[in-house]
Amino acid sequence: MATSTEKPGPGEVARHIARVAARLFAERGYDATSVREIVEAAGVAKPTLYYHFQSKEGLAKALIAVPLGDLLERLKQIVETESDPVRCLEGVLEAHFAFCRDDPDRSRFLYALLFGPKASGLGSNTECCKVDLKHWTEAAVRRCVEAGIIPSGRVDACMTMCRGMIVISTVDFLYGDKPLGEDRARVLVADLLRGFDARRERDGRDSPL
Repeated sequence: MATSTEKPGPGEVARHIARVAARLFAERGYDATSVREIVEAAGVAKPTLYYHFQSKEGLAKALIAVPLGDLLERLKQIVETESDPVRCLEGVLEAHFAFCRDDPDRSRFLYALLFGPKASGLGSNTECCKVDLKHWTEAAVRRCVEAGIIPSGRVDACMTMCRGMIVISTVDFLYGDKPLGEDRARVLVADLLRGFDARRERDGRDSPL
């Protein structure tokens, strides 16, 4: 039977260090945060951090590489297995939102890397991330094109709207304390598709009623 005096396991220690580092990286920036500050805030010794992550850069990569890999795999699964194109697009947006809800500090750190000055040694990781995330969003949009829901000539415009909805919704949640409920993706996709309805365009009814 577990007692309060038992020490946390290695995995729990690593996750604790990672959570503390994500918060500090998000608040102060990667380059401005030292290993000493991380270990002091986490209440561990430097060798403990080095044992789990080898270096500060290794810690930062662990914070973004593994979770992003899981997100990309989730997006791939949604696009390749969801038969309904609308639910597919909803699923892609919801996967982004769930990623942010799961660990807001980690997401703030990621956004700092994606949209702020490039942190030392981490630029290539974030550039690959941007390309891959865009790929699966576009794949979901094209599923709607194939189903005749979105006009084929409006893929780029719809892509811009989708990416904008993802960024604005998550930024409002991460920095503006606005809610990001599980119904957010469904509502946004419904509004989006009303504006890109291929049937309305074919009937010459592009303007809002």
